[in-house]
Amino acid sequence: MSSGNPTKGPKNEIPRQAVYRLSVYLRCLNRLNSNGIQTVSSGALAAAAGVKPTQLRKDLTYFGQFGTRGLGYEVSQLTHMISNVLGTEKLQPVVMIGVGNLGLALLSYRGFEQEGFEIVAAFDAEPERERNKKIGQPILPMEALAPFIKEHQVKMAILCIPSEAAQETGNLLIQNGITGILNFAPIVLQVPDTIMVNNVNLAIELENLSYFIQGEAHALPAQKSDPSASE
Repeated sequence: MSSGNPTKGPKNEIPRQAVYRLSVYLRCLNRLNSNGIQTVSSGALAAAAGVKPTQLRKDLTYFGQFGTRGLGYEVSQLTHMISNVLGTEKLQPVVMIGVGNLGLALLSYRGFEQEGFEIVAAFDAEPERERNKKIGQPILPMEALAPFIKEHQVKMAILCIPSEAAQETGNLLIQNGITGILNFAPIVLQVPDTIMVNNVNLAIELENLSYFIQGEAHALPAQKSDPSASE
């Protein structure tokens, strides 16, 4: 669903698809923890995550060798290790650019904080425009973006603006220290190799589904996307 340029640095030792799977494992571990389960086998965790046990064990070797043969993994330990790698052990500040219908919906979603992210402010070309939903975050003018990012040490942004303004706004974000962008604009941003961009294009996802639901019109059978696919 997402694509982008890989960042440079020590965490690049973990392939992008493995990072995605770590996020899936973390959510499974959180469910286990909420149910009071203290240990989990590689087979059970792999089944919950929808991957093969061999793939899961391969992904976890990025942390080194741990776990107890015959007993599996300690849920709290593995949760801590994955959260630390993903940088979600403490709330990370995020800014939202563009407060239209999609931006409002995302600002209203409370699940981000449960996953370690806090949208601390939104920015829009028309911050005073009346909107049909009340939100807790301030909506600020674009002129306030640069000083806000610096003051609050923000490194991530969500882009929910029209395609014609996306590249210029992306450049502005990068110039002011943003290194990770979740891009909902229907355009591929041109960014330096040191910047990570995840593109979320719902139309492309629907087109992909459209291909597979046409049944016998295609020779290839429909297949679900498999996050366990090896690099």
